[in-house]
Amino acid sequence: MNTQGIENLKAITFDFWGTLFTESESYAHQVLSLRYEILLDALSEAGTPADESQVREAYRQAAMAYEQAWQAEQMMAPYERVALIFKLLGAPPDEGLIALTARRLEEASLHGSLTPLPGVKESLPKLARKYRLGVVSDTGITGGRLLREHLERQGLLEYFGGFSFSDETGTVKPRREAFMVALDELGVDPQNALHIGDIPRTDIGGAFGAGYSWAVQYTGHRTINGGPEPTARMSDHRELFKLLPST
Repeated sequence: MNTQGIENLKAITFDFWGTLFTESESYAHQVLSLRYEILLDALSEAGTPADESQVREAYRQAAMAYEQAWQAEQMMAPYERVALIFKLLGAPPDEGLIALTARRLEEASLHGSLTPLPGVKESLPKLARKYRLGVVSDTGITGGRLLREHLERQGLLEYFGGFSFSDETGTVKPRREAFMVALDELGVDPQNALHIGDIPRTDIGGAFGAGYSWAVQYTGHRTINGGPEPTARMSDHRELFKLLPST
């Protein structure tokens, strides 16, 4: 664990999914069920009605396409996902209906609740008194606009001053640009920043590639193996204080 120079730390950025929050136990049922209903209604409106099993399969294939794009460091927007679902189910490419459906799918996330991961609610207020905090997150169907709303619901939005969500920036981690958007908003150079995330390839490798001096792997939700080696690993956000000068 190399924390040399940590006294020069000015900003901390966080991944969102799997680092700050995870889905509640009821989230998948609440949100996915609603998204299937939205797609069924949209397909009927398009004149190509489908049954739920067809919608589920097309949704799964679109999710796989998103994953492939993400692995290739490319952004697949919600609009593109819905367009693919329409194509798979033979619906006409009505741009207005696709855009409306994509927006409805995004907003369905507000019908579910997220669970803060261990130490998040206790640590952020204390960290924000000394450091500038930001979020650097890749997004799926739930975009940055909705993730800000989830932060607001949890009473945590006020602690963050910089945001980089891939649906808004058009770039995904580990690309340097994904990190720099948030750091530019915070007014901090990467050598004076620390990033916390759960995925070695995108969070740890991405942060170091962007010039961060420190990158911590969060393992409180899941442990993903692979390089590069992080500055440290932690399973509770309160463990971060062991690395920092007295806060």
